[in-house]
Amino acid sequence: MISKLINAFVAGFIFVLILDFLFFIGIKLNYFDAYNIKEYFNVIFFDNQNFLLFIPLSFLFGYLMLYSKIAKFFDALYLVMVLLFGLTLQDNIGKYAGEILFGEAKKSFKVGKTLFYGDILYQGREKLYIRRNDINKTIALRYDEVEVVD
Repeated sequence: MISKLINAFVAGFIFVLILDFLFFIGIKLNYFDAYNIKEYFNVIFFDNQNFLLFIPLSFLFGYLMLYSKIAKFFDALYLVMVLLFGLTLQDNIGKYAGEILFGEAKKSFKVGKTLFYGDILYQGREKLYIRRNDINKTIALRYDEVEVVD
């Protein structure tokens, strides 16, 4: 019984990791690179994981794919999920997914005495990435340099 649990967790962890990796690589290529956001993939990937959800999903996927009576059905469903998560590798879908996850539109920012408007693209560990509407450019500011007014 213990070996089945360990096998289910390890296999499920790999299966869920593949889906997660496909999703985030698509966002990295089509959102972060498109907006010139200079963050390492590993930082983006690790900082945006929900480990409380990842662990139960690993057990669930592993069990359903290895030991359940509907394993063949779930294997086919998993392949469909791989294709769906892989859709973020398309330009418009990856960019849209990144905007939904990380973007915040129409904000006001203050740097010193300068007030400007833009969209938050990503809130990293040390920097805030902002798309300035007036100059149509992505800027990166440290959190101690900028104040979000809105």
